[in-house]
Amino acid sequence: MKNSFFKTKEGGLTIAFIIIMISFFLIQGGLAAGMNALAYLGFILVIVSMLYSPVKVFIIDRKK
Repeated sequence: MKNSFFKTKEGGLTIAFIIIMISFFLIQGGLAAGMNALAYLGFILVIVSMLYSPVKVFIIDRKK
């Protein structure tokens, strides 16, 4: 049985990278428009995306 790309480790990291790029534009747009909430949302998305790999490796995969 063949796994889809997004269910592999590389696919998960690709999705995390795409979310980081989208959140970069959210931060830039929020700062340019003076909307701090949008900038904070982008910052939170960056943090969550960066924590995806360590959480998956050290917490989720260890339980399996």
